Amino acid sequence: MTLGAGPRVVHVTPHYPPFLGGAEKVAETLALSRRARGLEVIVLTSLDRDVSGDRSRRPDFVQRLRSWEIANTSIIPGLLGRLLRLPPRSLIHLHIARAFVPEMVYAAHLLRRIPYVAHLHLDIGPSGRAGFMLHVYKPLILGRVLRSAAVVVVFTDEQRSDVASRYGINPARIRVIPNGVDENFRYPGPRLPHPRPRLLFVGRLTVQKNLPLLFHALDGISDGFETTLVGEGELQDELKATVNDLHLQNVRFYGRADGAELRELYRNADVFVLPSEREGMPLVLLEALAMGLPVVTTDIPGNREIILHGQNGALTPLGDPSAFRQALLNITGDPDTYRRMSEASRRLAEKYSWETASTEFERLYTEVFELHICRGHSGMNRSTE
Repeated sequence: MTLGAGPRVVHVTPHYPPFLGGAEKVAETLALSRRARGLEVIVLTSLDRDVSGDRSRRPDFVQRLRSWEIANTSIIPGLLGRLLRLPPRSLIHLHIARAFVPEMVYAAHLLRRIPYVAHLHLDIGPSGRAGFMLHVYKPLILGRVLRSAAVVVVFTDEQRSDVASRYGINPARIRVIPNGVDENFRYPGPRLPHPRPRLLFVGRLTVQKNLPLLFHALDGISDGFETTLVGEGELQDELKATVNDLHLQNVRFYGRADGAELRELYRNADVFVLPSEREGMPLVLLEALAMGLPVVTTDIPGNREIILHGQNGALTPLGDPSAFRQALLNITGDPDTYRRMSEASRRLAEKYSWETASTEFERLYTEVFELHICRGHSGMNRSTE
């Protein structure tokens, strides 16, 4: 084997498009970028219900394994066996947003010495009845997965400091690579809000997105806005009930949207809202900025790297509906403030490019793989097929 041969990159992710989610879009973008460069890539993921009967959504480089969901976690029984049969020269790009998948990659690393890059999309938070188990899982299991990775990738400097401290990782082994934004998300000119401002949320309808905060912020002022919620998720019925209980007006659950349909929703909106309680680096925020939208969101890591309070939107305290409400009124109530923030959003979005991110990952793959070879692990990374 020579260093020039390069690695076969294997993206391992709990879900993959058409499953809706930011981590899934990132995995797809990086995999397609590598294929466009004529380089070897494989994706190992779960067989989601919306693709199980549709072969057109199952390209040959995407291998979907049978799975089931338990406590919002994808259990993929055949994943470890498939990892252990990976051919020589494999390097795993592990996308971390949920449990189970990281442990399988870690086990494959122990058994085959396959090197892996741990891409921490989201520091897993509690959800469902089993959420309390994370107090044990994160320090004892996830921490070990991260410390055993060749490199840990995060989105921001703040996240690097937090991950280094929380999991006992040398900051030199944590690489900051921001997400990019699809070049199709661009707004050509200046914006002005509609007479009844249009609010847009895009994301999964889950606990993490904290939509009740938005609903309580709209309590008493919902008739002055048109609010569109784009996405699907397990809390949809519960969230609709909350809207009814609060007697909110002009709130529409749109459902799923992709591609040109999604871009049109951004184009017709005035303000993007994201009341999340946890984020990594939300693609939807980058898309909103590229479309020239001011943003009202929560002041949490991931959001505050993209949204500069008072410049391209507002950061509000987590759990404070009145502050969220006032931010909406301030941004939509003053045309000069709105125009200034809209232009600032477009300028900031120019900093984020998928071409740049993909190039950085390609350099990282080469660096990790060559170091792996030099340390003499290549003889242990051989196929068992």
